[in-house]
Amino acid sequence: MSEPAPLSVKRLLEQVKARLEPAFASVCVVGEVSNFRGSGKHWYFTLKEEGAALSCAVWASQQRFLQHKPVDGQRVVLKGSLNLYVAGGTITLAVTHCEPAGVGDLQARLRQLEAELRVQGWFDRPRRPLPRFPKKLGVVAALGGAALRDVLEVMARRAPGIDVLIAPAAAQGDRCVPETLLAIQELQDPHWGCEALLLVRGGGSLEDLWAFNDPELVRAVAECRIPVITGVGHEIDTTLVDLAADRRAATPSQAAELATPDRSALGAELRRRVDALCAKVLWRLQGQETSLNLLTDHGLQRAEPLAPVLARFGTLAQRLALAHPNRGLDGAAARLALLRQRLGHLGAQVAGEVDLPRVRDAQRRLEPAVTRALQRRDQRLAVMAERLQGLDPTGPLERGFVLALGPDGRPVTRASALPAGAGLRLRWKDGERVATLD
Repeated sequence: MSEPAPLSVKRLLEQVKARLEPAFASVCVVGEVSNFRGSGKHWYFTLKEEGAALSCAVWASQQRFLQHKPVDGQRVVLKGSLNLYVAGGTITLAVTHCEPAGVGDLQARLRQLEAELRVQGWFDRPRRPLPRFPKKLGVVAALGGAALRDVLEVMARRAPGIDVLIAPAAAQGDRCVPETLLAIQELQDPHWGCEALLLVRGGGSLEDLWAFNDPELVRAVAECRIPVITGVGHEIDTTLVDLAADRRAATPSQAAELATPDRSALGAELRRRVDALCAKVLWRLQGQETSLNLLTDHGLQRAEPLAPVLARFGTLAQRLALAHPNRGLDGAAARLALLRQRLGHLGAQVAGEVDLPRVRDAQRRLEPAVTRALQRRDQRLAVMAERLQGLDPTGPLERGFVLALGPDGRPVTRASALPAGAGLRLRWKDGERVATLD
């Protein structure tokens, strides 16, 4: 029997590749990273242990999906597929997942801690509302860190008038928990006047953020006298202090946004209220004008000389005085002054000195408008009073005329209205006399 023909190197490696890669399309391996290099777009490193080494690669298209970047000297768990490079005769592990060794144990411990603290009720307490317009906020963060810088930038943009009290604390390591506990205890002291507390830190691995899962720190956040906003890590990171806080933010910047009012939004609301107030004052003035016209017209129609003229005139004058627009406008002016004071105080407190010129300009424009409207109403009222005075039946008596009244008390306007011998009552401005017709 003849021996099989020898295979070429390429043919042999192709056969090995065809059998090797499907069998190891998904493998999980643990080892120590060494010789890491990011040449070009791809990452290359060696995963080794005593007496063995494996070449590994993270292709550029896969890098953004990795939750952890390999670091020299770190023990990691890798998932991927074995690839045989025929041209070079080398085997490479194409990495699709990387995590520090022991993360699984940390996750299990985290779940156990969460269950224990949840049974104790630290996560189910009622959440305290955040102050809408705080005057002072406390911040617990590492000095010089990106988290503190982001918080201060957001506060300076949204609400520059708010005082910020910073309590520095280490963001990780053995000093993190005791320094953070001390900072929380200090900032909630009523002496400092903080109305809310921000606990912030930048992103990191589970090991970096582990201090924020400490049970003592969780209890301190839950028992804090003032509301606590946490912004620990990135959006995908969730620690136990986040579950105990009154409000959890995805990032430190979002924590600052939750704690501060938006200056531009408050300015727009203030302008809207001023416009609404001006419109309401104008509407009230127009309503008073309409009421005055109706009362005046109604009074003139009923001022006929058939009833006792002087009594009717006195009643009409009293009603006209009660209907004077100044009575309603005085109350409106008092309310307007109170609202101006409140709006000015609110604008100075929240919007700072930036929006005060706008408020003062609106006040300067509003006062002349109200003054002109009152002047027009006063002129119209003066005209009405003159017309009403012209209709006063006692006016001719002042000029020497005499009012003749019949036996029934009705004015006698024609000579043929009464027969001879009928009695008359003659009224002068200073009294009455009785006369008989001849």
